[in-house]
Amino acid sequence: MIGNPATRFSIGMLSQVAGFFLYIICCLPLQAGNENYLAGARSSALSSASVTLCDAWSTFYNQAGLAFLEAPVAGFHFENKFLVKEYAMQAGTLAIPFKPGAIGVSYRFFGYSKYYEAKFGLAYARKFANHFAVGVQVDYFQTHIAEGFGNYNAVTAEIAILAEPFENVKVGAHLFNPTKVKDNAPAEEKIPVIMRIGIGYSFEEKASLFFETEKNIIQEPVYKGGLEIKTIGDLYFRGGFSSGYEQYSFGLGYTYKKFFADLAFTKHFYLGFTPHVSVSFQF
Repeated sequence: MIGNPATRFSIGMLSQVAGFFLYIICCLPLQAGNENYLAGARSSALSSASVTLCDAWSTFYNQAGLAFLEAPVAGFHFENKFLVKEYAMQAGTLAIPFKPGAIGVSYRFFGYSKYYEAKFGLAYARKFANHFAVGVQVDYFQTHIAEGFGNYNAVTAEIAILAEPFENVKVGAHLFNPTKVKDNAPAEEKIPVIMRIGIGYSFEEKASLFFETEKNIIQEPVYKGGLEIKTIGDLYFRGGFSSGYEQYSFGLGYTYKKFFADLAFTKHFYLGFTPHVSVSFQF
């Protein structure tokens, strides 16, 4: 009987095992170790069409955006991929602007005690004109595998540009791991090389449209788009779509003076929903 406790337990265990193998089959072939996961619930709500955004989380999706900040800002992000606690990810960022540029530090931790990936970044961005900036970041990656496998690490970089060629229009580009670095594991697992380019347009601060193309050099390109609308007061509604496995997304954002709170949900084609939450504060 389906109501039998033992039967319900077996079904629950089978569903978890099935979910795990779906993740292995659908996701791992598409990603090398130390994937460049983006952080920030605002970006997540826009299906990661965020290469032209300028906020605290530019340390993850376009370091050149740090040069457009007007005050120091810090933030914390958390997400629980597919509602599986072992797939939780947390991240933090701190950006400090100064004329004519900015510096930023960030970290990201994905996994749990038996297996995790950690990333630490140090970024520098500079404006070369009122409407053009370049950013670079040095990244340190560490992968931990329990049961005697130990820790593996690698150092790589990110390069980004952001321009505002016309009023209310921004164009951005980002390159992750341009030197094709591998980690020092026995198998020398490759860290992916990922290129992103996009455009954003704002309608008098009432709404913004974002379009972006992402290309991992060993995969087909992914096309993404997002819409952000300012509704009542300082409440924002966001939505996005993607041609990749993360099909669509939606979320909310709220600003109170110098405090920012964002919530997002993304839908994976096979594995379901992932909740994302971020908070940040401008000093």
